[in-house]
Amino acid sequence: MNFHQMRNIELRKELKKRGLQGYSSLRKAQLIEYLSTGIHPLKNPQKAPAIVEGEIHDSSEGIKYSSTILSGTTDKLPVNQIVSGDCLKVLSSFPDGVFDCCITDPPFNMSKTKGLGWAFSSHVTMQEQWDIFSKDDYFQFSVNWIKEVLRVLKTNGNLFIFGSFHCIFTIGFILQNMFDRRIISQIVWFKPNAQPNITCRMFTESTEFIIWAVNNESKKAKNWTFNYETMKAMNSGKQMRNMWEIPLTPRTERKHGKHPSQKPIAVVNRIMLAGTNEGDLILDPFSGSGTTAVVAEQHNRKWIMIEKDETYNQIAQMRIDELSNRLFEDDSNNDWS
Repeated sequence: MNFHQMRNIELRKELKKRGLQGYSSLRKAQLIEYLSTGIHPLKNPQKAPAIVEGEIHDSSEGIKYSSTILSGTTDKLPVNQIVSGDCLKVLSSFPDGVFDCCITDPPFNMSKTKGLGWAFSSHVTMQEQWDIFSKDDYFQFSVNWIKEVLRVLKTNGNLFIFGSFHCIFTIGFILQNMFDRRIISQIVWFKPNAQPNITCRMFTESTEFIIWAVNNESKKAKNWTFNYETMKAMNSGKQMRNMWEIPLTPRTERKHGKHPSQKPIAVVNRIMLAGTNEGDLILDPFSGSGTTAVVAEQHNRKWIMIEKDETYNQIAQMRIDELSNRLFEDDSNNDWS
């Protein structure tokens, strides 16, 4: 055991003595750094910009790991970091079977060349280049990223994938028929405040789906994580059903910037508590504005986010750093020395 490890043990004992043993990994890491160096992580005048090139960089692949103030690496993995780059290139650099769970919201392929619009209206709901594929290209893209995610997931690790009717059947077919993965459940997220359908030619689209699959062959899957009692407690002592009524993402969760398909913390929170345990390593290869990382930090999970759009990475980092701000926003009455 080297000096640095011994010092961390001493500082953790000090945190426990002060009654702070329940803090998340984010807060512990910052408090340890603060106690060790005396440097306030949010008041350091040399603080790096939102998106910077970290120590790990593969120029041949165009991948860079952008650090947050709570970043750290374990076994050369960019744990608790946002990885800026194409998910297929990034995933190919990871070893097999290192993640406990994947929670992700891939492109739905619902945008049109001129944007997903409304009849008799100039409003465009969805017009993102990353969400526009031909039918065949989208199928191949889905096969490629799912194959890589299954490779880096542990055997019997959980996989939660968001989707709408535009893509969920394609993803389900790939999981079941191409990779023979066990699908445990289809969760239906009902949005009570969904945007109305002004064409009057179909039902108002008010749901999204979440496929819950296990990374093993259908007949071999076993011992997957499901925190039944936690879900039951969250549902007033009754079994949690697979239809969740949760409103759309509130404005308070979009204050650092908007992502067109940002998921509410409440939805990801329920998935995280149902399918992961403290200390688990969570992957999101399409992290967008970072909701998976935000929820993981709140529940003492480790994470790695991958997103190629630097604008969304900056939003995600601001959201993650805000958790740290809450800890240090008023420390005038605390003796941290």
